[in-house]
Amino acid sequence: MQYFTWGINKPGTKEQRTSLIRTHWDFIEKYDKNLIARGPVMDEGDLSVVIGSIHIVELPDLNAAKAFAYDEPFAKAGLFESILVSQFQLELGRTQFDFISNPDFLRFFIYCPVTTHYKKTTPELTEAHNAYCKKFDKHFICRGSLLTSDNTWQGNIFIFEFSDRIDVDNFLASEPFARSNIYDKIEIFRWTMGGPENLNAAGALS
Repeated sequence: MQYFTWGINKPGTKEQRTSLIRTHWDFIEKYDKNLIARGPVMDEGDLSVVIGSIHIVELPDLNAAKAFAYDEPFAKAGLFESILVSQFQLELGRTQFDFISNPDFLRFFIYCPVTTHYKKTTPELTEAHNAYCKKFDKHFICRGSLLTSDNTWQGNIFIFEFSDRIDVDNFLASEPFARSNIYDKIEIFRWTMGGPENLNAAGALS
């Protein structure tokens, strides 16, 4: 099964994170064959501010996903204010590691949980959402649905790269679920691919 994990940093943990980054990489390396996406979430206005870490990974069950999320070195050291673990369904035919990046583009992570009064989407709206997203697949590093343990849809996440922030706003302005006000507060962050091959020793963009 697929799981999305997001550890959200406590304030003032930058130095601790830096000291643990290589230990973190060593831990995640054990799951290399299971990874769908990984990387740090950054403040949109200041890329030196790392807000947290996300991982999307194939694991046997929820207990294994929680063990992965809470045994990770940043989590064990108490760097996270909160940790989100959710079942996930990938809606692309590839992982982050198959994506061909444009070095001139910016990368974004968009978190779109459903509203508390959400009941159920119609098949027509879901079809419209899927068709709309497919038009942007060349920009997607990863995208998919957040699910409960009984497969109830809880929202979407989008990880993509565009030439600028205006493209992100234009995408969301016409995205069928967003237009139907199904999402709760949509959160927009900067993001980059994780791992020593993509980041410097401080866990920031090289």
